[in-house]
Amino acid sequence: MSDNWQEAVLGETSGVHAMGTLSELQAVSCQMASQCRRELRIYSQRLNREIYEQHCFLEAAKLLAIRHANTKVSILVADTEHIRVNGHRLLELARKLPSSVQIRRRSEEFAYDLRSFMLADEGGFILRPIWYDFNDATASFHDRYMVRGLKEDFVRVWEQSEPDPALRQLSI
Repeated sequence: MSDNWQEAVLGETSGVHAMGTLSELQAVSCQMASQCRRELRIYSQRLNREIYEQHCFLEAAKLLAIRHANTKVSILVADTEHIRVNGHRLLELARKLPSSVQIRRRSEEFAYDLRSFMLADEGGFILRPIWYDFNDATASFHDRYMVRGLKEDFVRVWEQSEPDPALRQLSI
């Protein structure tokens, strides 16, 4: 495992990086999201504010979403009630750019899955085996094999999940 992630380039820099603190996880999340060019996928229990509401992360997601008609931010959340009640800036972004940013409530069929991960394009990933543990994460900016497996999991769950009607904003 490598700890030299500060200069990593998405799709080019190989190696697995261990994240041992929340601040490292936050920095790597922003760095990877800012380098993403086509699709960002997030698989999360509660869409942790500590990671996904950082200004740098939100700006990267927004720039990706408006870059091109084919760029996407896809988010699977197990506990949509939490973000509905407490709000979330990614939810606001999804409401403003619904064709580019989509949030689905993860099917209850997958409640056993405690992982949290983020996939950037076809090469980058950040994985936490237990969603609430910010001190045990791994990341790679170029691991197509691992990303392929996580993407298959994401797509399988995405196809069996659905948008949460409670997250829609009613315009009057």
